[in-house]
Amino acid sequence: MGKQFLLKILGIGCILAFIGGCAPTATTDSGRVPVTYISNTEDLTALEQTELLFAQAQLLNQQGKEMLDVAILFAKSGSLQRSKETLALVNSVLLTDQLFIEYTFLGVELHLQDDNPAAALSNIEDPRFLELQPYLGRQYQRRLLSIKADVYTELGDSIASLRNSIALATLLENKSDISNVHNKIWRQLARQPFNTLNQYSLDSDPIIAGWCELAANSRQYQNNLETQFLEFISWKNNNENHPAAIIPPDWFKQRQSNAVYSSQVAILLPLQGDYKGPSQTFLDGFMEAYYELYQQDKTKPPNVRIHDTSIHTIEQAYGNAVAEGADIIIGGIRQSETEALNKMSLLEVPTISLNRIDNGDIVQNPNLFQFGNSQQDEIRQIANEAWRKGYRRALFIAPENNWGQQAMAAFSSHWLDKNGVLVDQVAYPDSVKDFTKFLKKPLQIDLSESRGIQLRRFVNSRVIYTPRRRQDIDFVVVLGYPERVRQIKPALDFLWAADLPVYSSSEIYNGVSQSGLDRDLGGIQFTAMPWSLPGQLTSELNSDQTMHTAYRQLYARGHDSFLIHRNLSSLQKNSQVPLFGSTGILSLSGGIIRRQVQWGEFQQGKVRNVQP
Repeated sequence: MGKQFLLKILGIGCILAFIGGCAPTATTDSGRVPVTYISNTEDLTALEQTELLFAQAQLLNQQGKEMLDVAILFAKSGSLQRSKETLALVNSVLLTDQLFIEYTFLGVELHLQDDNPAAALSNIEDPRFLELQPYLGRQYQRRLLSIKADVYTELGDSIASLRNSIALATLLENKSDISNVHNKIWRQLARQPFNTLNQYSLDSDPIIAGWCELAANSRQYQNNLETQFLEFISWKNNNENHPAAIIPPDWFKQRQSNAVYSSQVAILLPLQGDYKGPSQTFLDGFMEAYYELYQQDKTKPPNVRIHDTSIHTIEQAYGNAVAEGADIIIGGIRQSETEALNKMSLLEVPTISLNRIDNGDIVQNPNLFQFGNSQQDEIRQIANEAWRKGYRRALFIAPENNWGQQAMAAFSSHWLDKNGVLVDQVAYPDSVKDFTKFLKKPLQIDLSESRGIQLRRFVNSRVIYTPRRRQDIDFVVVLGYPERVRQIKPALDFLWAADLPVYSSSEIYNGVSQSGLDRDLGGIQFTAMPWSLPGQLTSELNSDQTMHTAYRQLYARGHDSFLIHRNLSSLQKNSQVPLFGSTGILSLSGGIIRRQVQWGEFQQGKVRNVQP
């Protein structure tokens, strides 16, 4: 039986020794060593043959090597689910050390494909595999370091990921492979807060310290290409033996060749009526960034002209700006203005709108770059984090206003696409005063109380009955400004839902510590804009701390609009390297500036930056 089985395996072309010997060693452009087993394309003929082999393997007395062979065949034939099911049947005790290594790598690759980095790390840290790691050949070490870098990235441990990428680069001989990994390291560093870069620039490992010092120096001059490049040359001269000095990230060369700075910027804003306050707040943030650049050496800030869309249509203001010589335009701030700009047959200069059209059916004007305060990016980040933690059933609570409804629609769409369950959606109006009463129905406390009444009425009038909330909720998303969420979270706790994880968005925190009031928000994890967390930026924003959260966010968006307009050509040509802005980590995709934010958590009335 065993000999016949092996012959059939050979017939399909899957021999473990062959796989191990021919495993890829070169890196891809992403800086990763390619996976060995996983195929994303199903081979129906191979799958049929593999199912026959699986049936025969089940007849064997011991489920060892043969069952592992079949699990690998399923993966290489494109059936990852069948591969996982088959791998679970393998008795790893029966495997030789060589086969156990292959068994572990297959399990790790499958877990990563299944978006389960915690399980992948558990495989890597298996005691038997840990004992074998020092004896792995160079090829296996490369695979392991590449995988560990990805696992730690997914788990939010960016420094551990960097250390593994740095170690991987030392095991590569080909210059292009090393360059790929260095480019990946630079992309990772571009996403780190400034205080993290500063902290690890003093690391005991001179290689990671050098990388972080280089990134911190560059971060301080995101708007000043010439000084940024001079800082790089100075760092390179002082660290000539550092890997990044020998083979620098391609970004530096590309940045030099792609640099295009505007000489005249036009800003289109409504300066009268209801939008006067928001427009002025945006301008204050923009001009703070302008004067920061003005104070630096070797730079010439652009001329700035402002056009009032309260007295002209957006089309008229746009035409006037172009006629006056603007080579980049920022505005308008209303969604209707963004829609009007997108419909214009010709946008003559690059245009950064301050609102966003969240409609995938609309054809994007190629010279329009949408930078709005859309809920989509943060909502998707919340959904992805909850899914990564294994939560599948959500209760969503949001205000009954425009942005609340947009957020609810965005979450529902993304969550259902993941095959998650939306247990209930609750929209609360401004008129709600008592959230304990308001939330009884979605938590089904009212039904539980009715059962208690019936029990006392028909069974025993003296029975003590404690109501229970519904038990089919894994987590809760609560959106709102802090004064409202401070009422909602205690209501959830009172209604026997204190054990449920609660997520919120950046609107919950305005960057000002109010420990007495914020004790009611204890345990909530929220997506936090970098400006609201100390040390994230090279310098803190000077926005008025007494302003409402929405206005402080608008001020930060003005600051980031200056950053984006100075780096727009770089984002277009090298979209994988983001900007670290006040409102988030900014990248360009499909004409939309997307934001990835940090995570904060309320603990005993104070906000702490956390790795989720």
